[in-house]
Amino acid sequence: MTPVPGLLDEVNAPVGAISVRRQVSLAAAGLRLVWQSARGEFVKVVLCALALGVGGGLQVLLTSRIVGAMVGPAGPVGFGADVVAFLLALVVITAAIRFVSTMQGERERLVGELVARTSQARIMEVAARTRLETFESSSFYDRLQRATVTAEIRPVQLASGILGGISALTAAVGVAVGLILINPLLGALVLLSAVPLWIAISRANRALYAFNYRMTHTDRARAYVTELMVDKESAAEVRAFNLTRFLRDRFDAYYDIRLREVRRVMRRRVRASLVGGAASAAVIAAVVVLTGALAQRGAMSVADAGAAFVAVALLSQRLGTLADQALRLHESTLFLEDLVTFVEPQRARLARLPVASPPGGFDRIELRGVRFRYPNAERDALVDVNLTIDRGEVVALVGENGSGKTTLAKVIAGLYRPTGGTITWDSVDLTDATAAASRECVALAMQDYVRYRFTAGENIALGRPDAGADAARIRRAAALARADAFIEALPDGYDTQLGTQFLGGWELSGGQWQRLALARAFFREAALVILDEPSASLDARAERILFDDIRSLCAGRTVVLISHRFANVRSADRIHVLAGGRIIESGTHDELMRLDGHYAELFSLQAAGYQESDRWNSLQRR
Repeated sequence: MTPVPGLLDEVNAPVGAISVRRQVSLAAAGLRLVWQSARGEFVKVVLCALALGVGGGLQVLLTSRIVGAMVGPAGPVGFGADVVAFLLALVVITAAIRFVSTMQGERERLVGELVARTSQARIMEVAARTRLETFESSSFYDRLQRATVTAEIRPVQLASGILGGISALTAAVGVAVGLILINPLLGALVLLSAVPLWIAISRANRALYAFNYRMTHTDRARAYVTELMVDKESAAEVRAFNLTRFLRDRFDAYYDIRLREVRRVMRRRVRASLVGGAASAAVIAAVVVLTGALAQRGAMSVADAGAAFVAVALLSQRLGTLADQALRLHESTLFLEDLVTFVEPQRARLARLPVASPPGGFDRIELRGVRFRYPNAERDALVDVNLTIDRGEVVALVGENGSGKTTLAKVIAGLYRPTGGTITWDSVDLTDATAAASRECVALAMQDYVRYRFTAGENIALGRPDAGADAARIRRAAALARADAFIEALPDGYDTQLGTQFLGGWELSGGQWQRLALARAFFREAALVILDEPSASLDARAERILFDDIRSLCAGRTVVLISHRFANVRSADRIHVLAGGRIIESGTHDELMRLDGHYAELFSLQAAGYQESDRWNSLQRR
């Protein structure tokens, strides 16, 4: 189960050290994200951090005063009024620090949730507005996967690292100032002990980031196998073909790859942490020895030495906490690279797009020399397509599987942008901006329609969500799609939750789901209606009724109809036959039959099949 060399070059590209300048830039981006997401809470946490820093410094100074008051030049003097006052002040400050620390921790958690919401919303916004053909690229999915995982986990870690780092830093500075006031050399040496910790953190995090970068594609493949095993849509076929063992073996193989890498990365991170921790501990030990030596030689008073020992212990603890927070911050900063590089350029590009007003309709749609190629494909899916669609026409697209019918429909709808040629609506070129506006005039019922696990009424109203839950309009669309009868028979009618994945959910048949998809298209009340195999899940009688009613159902609208059953499109105003991504024949049914070409051949083959089936059924009845 090892990746094919050269196939996943981008996914398995080596990850080197990110420059200090880039790290600073990413940290700044992370700070902006936190500020934009939770400004008020962020300020409160910073104030708490400053209070903790001041409190730490006061603890050191009070400790020095207490020891100095208890140990005079001639020896111990016991507890005087000043000692009691200093002790009470130390107790109050320590209790206050504990309270502020707890409040700060809870605020940090809230900030993390707010940042996570903002990050995930931006990912969804970019994904929803990205060109549809981009989703055909595996490298896009890898980037989307890393950004999505980053948005789910790292914002909390980022907020915690930034806020915890600020808190730990201010606390460390407060204690360091107290120690420096006692002895500058000791303060400088304790601060120096943080250097090996930072080097270890940097090495450990680069190893972890490189690991997750390499694992993106494998993890996505493993997630897909998991989905096949647990998803309702695939459950029947998995059991029918007894695929459980095969899928489990594939799952284990992918996880074995991950676990091998986890062990290797773990060893590298543990080694880095061991070396950095040992070096830092050695510096702290040297500071303790030096403090004792200075006190022994009389270079420091006993009170100052005692306070210095306390300060060293506190500062060492604070620096350890600071190192942990720096670990979180540095780790999340590396992963923020995925989020920033995926989201920010796309958001900037989308923000620059001009906004076009939706047209009220159209008189003519023209395609001239249109070509389209999917990302990473070796040849065009559409080749030199010339097509005209006039308002009010019923236009059919027919052809064998893979001929380009659905791709052409998506190009007409503005979902795919052509890689060559032009598309115009009433002589206006379809650009990114005008395509988005024109889609307001398009309703689609695709063969790969979505089964929304919402209520039956919501499934229909999603055809035009900005129209609101207009009950009369929903019922009218349901009636046009002949879905009203089975919806009204549901336990709660139009308010019935669909999908057994949710509490009280009700499951529909394939044909009923397809009727909901049709109702959704009718609810949109668009000028152009595209029906892509709209009867694939319907029975023969329902299919015949649907195609017989197309003109009345879509009265006053333009219809693009896609079907592999040629008998269903006989009444279309024009029929375009596709093969190999090209339009090879066009005309009415009668014209195409007289042409005696590809359409006539396929129509005759299908008709012969139906006639043979009818004769067989007749013999069976005899």
